[in-house]
Amino acid sequence: MTDAPQSQNPGLLANILAVAGFIILIVIIVWGAYHLLRLTGSGVSSLFSGFTSKTELSVTAPRESMPSGKAFPISWKFSTKDAGNYAFLYQCKSGFRFDVTVAGKATAIPCGSAFSVGTTTTLSLIPMLSGMTTLDVPVSIVFIPAATSSTATRPQGTATIHVSDGSVAAAPTPTPSTGGTTTPKPAQPAGKPDLSVRVLAVGVINPMTGAFETRYPSGPNDVAAVQFDIANNGGSSTGTWYFTVNLPMQGSYLYSSPAQASLTHGSHIVNTLRFKPVISGGGTITVSVDPTNVVKESNEGNNAGTVFITAPVWSGVYQPYVY
Repeated sequence: MTDAPQSQNPGLLANILAVAGFIILIVIIVWGAYHLLRLTGSGVSSLFSGFTSKTELSVTAPRESMPSGKAFPISWKFSTKDAGNYAFLYQCKSGFRFDVTVAGKATAIPCGSAFSVGTTTTLSLIPMLSGMTTLDVPVSIVFIPAATSSTATRPQGTATIHVSDGSVAAAPTPTPSTGGTTTPKPAQPAGKPDLSVRVLAVGVINPMTGAFETRYPSGPNDVAAVQFDIANNGGSSTGTWYFTVNLPMQGSYLYSSPAQASLTHGSHIVNTLRFKPVISGGGTITVSVDPTNVVKESNEGNNAGTVFITAPVWSGVYQPYVY
């Protein structure tokens, strides 16, 4: 009976040694892992740096002043594996607009809204300045990822375009004195301005290229568009003016433009207004220029144009989108 306690000592000792060995093994593993990370830290860092994407979009624009009415290029660079399109925006300035040439015709770019340029990385712009000699215009290029893209942000780059009216001050020409008195010729009246609007086409915007296509929308997800020409057929400049467009959308939608640059005699501007969704079954688009008669015109009867856009019958509620 006195030998029983002594027979249990070897088992207890074995358990103590096993626990101690396990603790020592854990310490060795932690120590080894620590030194391994120190030795390979740069490798791990470079491995993860490969997954860091560059979201900087750089815009290149001329540094010198661009004369009004003369085209010049801007370009941009952006590295991405995601699908998407680029859009051009510029800040609204009184007496100024940018034009682009589409199918051989000058088309105005609405200020303050995104103008899709597709996947190209260059754009030729025509500055149109009136009422001042110089102006600085901030512009932006925005990358808009496709709906299937994994990119949640919209990278953008900015630049400032310096615009001048293109005039050069001429030195006064000395006039020899004849001793007589010159009678100035009376100024001839130029006549009043005459704004008119003409609807050119309705269609949709290609979601991949951003190009205007002359077909009716096939559903509420299509971005519809209307193109219209506003001209000054009168004998003098219009001064600042604006236009409105009544769009066939859910609950109706009246678009009011920002202040537009003055149109000289015989000049005109082509606008493209994009919107979605077209109301179920389609509806009438009404474009009105100078709706509150701010411009004193010789003819107020040609200030509106209408067109019907056809659309299929659909149901549901969709977020309105106008730009």
